[in-house]
Amino acid sequence: MIFKDQKNKIITLIIILSIFLLYFILILTNNHTALAYITNQGEDTVSVIDLSNKRELKKINVGESPLGVHILSRNKLAVIGNVKSRTLSVIDINSNILLKTIPLNFTPLGITSDTSEDRLFITDWFNSKVAVLSVKKLEVVTTFNVGLTPSGIVFNKTLNYIVISNRDQNTIEIYEGGNYKLVKKITTGLHPFGIHTTGHYVYSANVYDDSISIINLNNFSTQVIRVGMHPYSVVTDKGFAFVTNTQDDSISIVDLNRGKEIEKIAVGENPENLSIDSNDNQLIVTNWGGDSISIIDLKTYKVIKEVKTGLQSRAFGSFIYQ
Repeated sequence: MIFKDQKNKIITLIIILSIFLLYFILILTNNHTALAYITNQGEDTVSVIDLSNKRELKKINVGESPLGVHILSRNKLAVIGNVKSRTLSVIDINSNILLKTIPLNFTPLGITSDTSEDRLFITDWFNSKVAVLSVKKLEVVTTFNVGLTPSGIVFNKTLNYIVISNRDQNTIEIYEGGNYKLVKKITTGLHPFGIHTTGHYVYSANVYDDSISIINLNNFSTQVIRVGMHPYSVVTDKGFAFVTNTQDDSISIVDLNRGKEIEKIAVGENPENLSIDSNDNQLIVTNWGGDSISIIDLKTYKVIKEVKTGLQSRAFGSFIYQ
């Protein structure tokens, strides 16, 4: 009996240790440093930034005049849109090596993907279309017509919607994610450009109106909130919106519950795009005129570091792998 009890205890201990070992293996395999892929339009490169250590790891040569970017986290790919060469550059995130250059017959601007990361959606600025690219084939499989000068594009996972800003038409358009049929066209402020979506809401930065529009996807009602000069992009986090103001070198913080701007943060010259680094609880801002990114602590709303990148840093889209 004594031997049997000891044997049972050893078996139990082995099981417990195995569970703990598996737990730590899972932590190690899923815990990686957040990386930012910053397009430097003036020098045809992408800066890879280690956001935990706040330093540039590498510069990668891509096509001419890179602007848009989208991270395919599951596929571990960074997709870059090159407006002058009319190509896409596909970067392997594991090795930070350029895998493939995809020729296009149009100028790519905004880039996003569906929830499964099977399809990329790319706005065709000059032809008022959206191209649909198969991630598996890495080629365009179809297109659909949209409004004038489609700019920003995002995918709403909650409702399976493709959302597009039409800059010169002053509208947001919402399309079904499966059949690409128009659901609704909504008037915004002047020159909507960068957009963001989460849950049942869409947020648009209206460049010429110095405002953001907030669209409720349940009833398509719109709320307008004033921000700084020439807002370009917007993201949200925990009840607040953050907006780049390109002409006064600042970020507006908007309290979404109170419906108003509550603070401005001074950043680098001509801030354009921004994204949330949830791993490190940081807001990352690209500064087109400053050739840098500003890193903001989301607890204190203070700039904790400015990291030099390349000439004319833009990174229009979802640029953080985390």
